[in-house]
Amino acid sequence: MFKFAVLFCLVGLSLSSKKIKALKADLAAMKADYDKVVEDTNGSMEELETAIADLVKAVNDMKAEQAQRDINNQWQALHMAAAAACRGSTPEGGKGPWSNSVIPKENGVKCNDQCKRNTDRTVCKAEVSLTGYPGKATSYTQKVGHFYNYECDGGWNADINHNEVAAEEAAIQADGLTAYYRFCCCAKP
Repeated sequence: MFKFAVLFCLVGLSLSSKKIKALKADLAAMKADYDKVVEDTNGSMEELETAIADLVKAVNDMKAEQAQRDINNQWQALHMAAAAACRGSTPEGGKGPWSNSVIPKENGVKCNDQCKRNTDRTVCKAEVSLTGYPGKATSYTQKVGHFYNYECDGGWNADINHNEVAAEEAAIQADGLTAYYRFCCCAKP
């Protein structure tokens, strides 16, 4: 019972409230199945081993799902940072009733040309390149990230590691400094 309580606590700390309810129900069902097999005096060792294997698989599946959520959240944090960098790189900011867009920069293509490919936000306002270190800052002089901002016709760094679309999905989790991912800042005409 203690192991399940600890598992509930650990999982509960890292998942959204909707997912927590579903996982608690799943874990409660698994615990009931496990208790049933253990209490069944007629149960065979094979049934017990199957129940344990099912529990181990369920925990491993939850770990894999959480790892994928972590990667997705890291990419989202980078995208929000890129949106903030685009906002800070555009002198007029955003005018009018429309939002502006941030798109991943393609190697060898100018942001002027890349924004024109969009159907509604065809004007390039800036190109930005940013990166950050993992972990919490421990001093007020510690570097936590780096950035560049370019004109819409610049930023020709062709290093494939700076291209989010071409990067490995888990590249965002690199130890130390991650790659400088590049983005185009596009607006409505």
